[in-house]
Amino acid sequence: MARQLRNGNFLVPHLLAFKVKEYMADGRVVQQFPTDFDELGGRPAENWPFTAIRLDNGNTVVSLTHGNKVIELNPGGELVWKVTNDDVGGLFQDPCGAQRLANGNTVVGSHAAGTGVSMVEVNRDRQIVWTSDHPAAAFVHHFQILSTNGKPEPGMPLK
Repeated sequence: MARQLRNGNFLVPHLLAFKVKEYMADGRVVQQFPTDFDELGGRPAENWPFTAIRLDNGNTVVSLTHGNKVIELNPGGELVWKVTNDDVGGLFQDPCGAQRLANGNTVVGSHAAGTGVSMVEVNRDRQIVWTSDHPAAAFVHHFQILSTNGKPEPGMPLK
């Protein structure tokens, strides 16, 4: 799930190391963000980072699979936002994929949901906007939303 950043570096989640690392093209680590800090339950919470996406404001959204949560970290690695199973009534089941939309909402895909609710959109107040339990979207590992309400999401190559 490595992603190249606009500056040419790479953002890489290291699942069992409980870290998201930013690498330069030559492999040097520029910075790293731990996901096993106490505020999230430490290592026992199994906050394994699966997807990490750098936002335009410099923050990073990270889905934490076994921890069943999605977090946002500032450039210093401090927690600025999170949504957990407590907020969504237990709907997160191994959330692997996540995407922040232009409107500020976050869509989360749950790989272990099977034929249950596999996708959830939440707003900044952690309120559910919509869910999907469509059989074609079962076992969501990752996804990409290209447009909403008939308009392309910023940065998406749609015409």
